[in-house]
Amino acid sequence: MRQGCISLGMIQCDNCKIFIPHGERYLLIDNEDGAGTEAGKRSCYCLNCSLEKGLAEYREEKGERVLTFFPGETYNV
Repeated sequence: MRQGCISLGMIQCDNCKIFIPHGERYLLIDNEDGAGTEAGKRSCYCLNCSLEKGLAEYREEKGERVLTFFPGETYNV
């Protein structure tokens, strides 16, 4: 499961190891299948790493540029 979260300041990115500042967005993923990581482990990715890995993208919706952690999926807003 993917969850877009807001940092409280004590979250560290599992990819680049930086601490995500208070109020910044990050992605939390439950690794249910164990693909590349231990099954049942949660992974946190900062916004930059999420964008680099293709786990997030910016879209144009209703005339605004918005960030989504569900790239490639289409839905009606």
